[in-house]
Formats: sequence, structure tokens, C-alpha cells
Amino acid sequence: MQVRTIRLGLRTQMKKNRIRRGFTLIEISIALAVAASAIVFTFSLISKGLSLQRQAVTLTNAVFLAKIKMAQIDASPKLETTSAKGEIPGYEGYRYETEIKEEELDLLKLSEQGGEKKKKANPDDLLGTNANSKMDDLLKKRGKTTGSKTGGIIKVFRIKVSIFFPSGYGEKVYTAETLKSSTF
Repeated sequence: MQVRTIRLGLRTQMKKNRIRRGFTLIEISIALAVAASAIVFTFSLISKGLSLQRQAVTLTNAVFLAKIKMAQIDASPKLETTSAKGEIPGYEGYRYETEIKEEELDLLKLSEQGGEKKKKANPDDLLGTNANSKMDDLLKKRGKTTGSKTGGIIKVFRIKVSIFFPSGYGEKVYTAETLKSSTF
């Protein structure tokens, strides 16, 4: 009987002193869950980054195409009121719309705009009749003695170029607009 109790006592003492080897099932499950969530987060970041990169490329293309179209219009020898639409070859899903309108621009009204924060421009400076203006100096070099006699109203062409481009869920537009003197 004593031998048997000694053996049982040794077994229980060995169980207490046994070095633990390996992981439990719960520890492995938690580690896999943490790793899986990290992988999912990483893939979602990569996906979002690729999406933003595609958007940047399409917007950059639209900006360059608008610049090209604006340069084509600017290079024409004579501007007239017109509008045009069309597809852009080589760029699937891209299309353009241009609109050129002649209008009168009142420099006196422009000088009065701007609110309290902006410094109000002197209409004489805009018209070139001020003795200290750079415009008068330029006119004197060219042999002319007076500035503009338009009364503050000049004729300009308003040039508007819109580029429509594909975007994830539809179509977006980039618009560039400028003014050009009708007497150039």
C-alpha cells in the first residue's frame, strides 16, 4: 500500500513540476484572429491606395487635356463666339465641351469689387492714364502719349473648356476658364 501511495504522490508532484510545452487552442485562436484582422486591414489600405491612384491619374489626364484644348483655342488666329463638343481620341470615356463668348468687361466695376479686405484699385491704374503707371511708360516707349480711351469698358472673349471624365460611379468634370482681349 505504501508503494502505491508513493507512486501516486510522485505522479501528482510530476504534474505540478511538468514544464508546459506548446499553446492551448484558445491562444492559437486569438493569435489567428489578430493576424487575420491585420491582413484584412492591410489589404483594405492597399485597395484604397490603388483607388486613389486611379482617381489621381484620371484627374491629371483631364487637367492636361484641358490645357491642350485651351492652347489649341489660344493658337487660333481669330476668335469668334462659338461652342463645340466632342470625344477625345485615345482617352476612352473622356469628352470635351468648349464655349467662347464675347462680352464687355467694365474695369471700373472690377476696381470697385473686392470688399473691405482687398485694396481697391485705382481705375486710372487699370486704364493706363495715371502718370506713374507702368502702362504709360510702355506707351511712351512705343511713341504713344495716352493710355486707353475706352472709358473702362473693354471687349473680351470668355473661353471655357470642360473635360468630362469617367469616375468610379459616374462622370466628373474639370473646367478651366479664362479671358482674352478681343483686340489682340
